[in-house]
Amino acid sequence: MLSANKEALNQVYNVAVGEKASVNELFAVIAKLSNSDLKPLYRERRAGDIRDSLADISKARKLIEYNPLIRMDEGLRITFDWFKKSAVKTNG
Repeated sequence: MLSANKEALNQVYNVAVGEKASVNELFAVIAKLSNSDLKPLYRERRAGDIRDSLADISKARKLIEYNPLIRMDEGLRITFDWFKKSAVKTNG
């Protein structure tokens, strides 16, 4: 990574969208992209289960002027399309 900001060097950053996403939301996006009719299977909550995920990207914004341009659902669609095209190329 190149940056004119010397304070940005040798740091660890969260690189994410900066929006909260639940496992259910993630499942719904992936199910739609894969044309799946599978339904989620729910179990009892366990200690340590993460209900929602929200990466703090404030350090990346401040030190390397990170500004996400693609939301989670769009990024997953782009990734899913890439894998579909790659599978076609490798499988004939």
